[in-house]
Amino acid sequence: MESTTAVVVLIFVITIFQSLGANKGFTPPVQVSNPPAPVIINTGLVGSTYLTAGDPARKPIEQYILHYRKPAEAVPITDAIMSYSKQYDVNPKLVAALMRRESGFNPRAVSSSGACGLGQLLPSTCQSTGVTSPFDINDNTKGTVRYLKYLLDRFKAYNNQVAYALAGYLEGPNQVERNKAYSSKTGEYVRDIIDIYNKI
Repeated sequence: MESTTAVVVLIFVITIFQSLGANKGFTPPVQVSNPPAPVIINTGLVGSTYLTAGDPARKPIEQYILHYRKPAEAVPITDAIMSYSKQYDVNPKLVAALMRRESGFNPRAVSSSGACGLGQLLPSTCQSTGVTSPFDINDNTKGTVRYLKYLLDRFKAYNNQVAYALAGYLEGPNQVERNKAYSSKTGEYVRDIIDIYNKI
């Protein structure tokens, strides 16, 4: 009986020492370097509403889209941009610049992440904006403008509202709001859209 107890105690002691020596299950904490400083772009674009560019923007937008699409697509894309920009009170040139950056005005564009159509809307964004046919010019444009309006309203209190809204379009609004800024990659995206805006 005593020898059995001694064997059990010995096995227990050996097990304890083995587990201490082997560091089983322990992973040292990973040292995280400081992330790069966030980027905040001053777009120089003050107005985000329809009246900023208004009805006179129609012709320049259509002419710009004609560089990328044939008239059979350029005209309906322009019509949809103007119509929904007016309905949701968003600058139509900003919508056109965003679509150019996202899809090159290709209504059938699909990204590796599953984003679709002119505004490259993700399935979740389609659902939240009521888009049922993401490859349809009219439906996708409605969803794109509606989502951009939501972002512009969400970042209305921020300096550089337009830049934050565009950053939210790429990174997601929760992340941008949480960080009060966005990455340098997103900063390039914002600059691209503003450069396109200034060319229209």
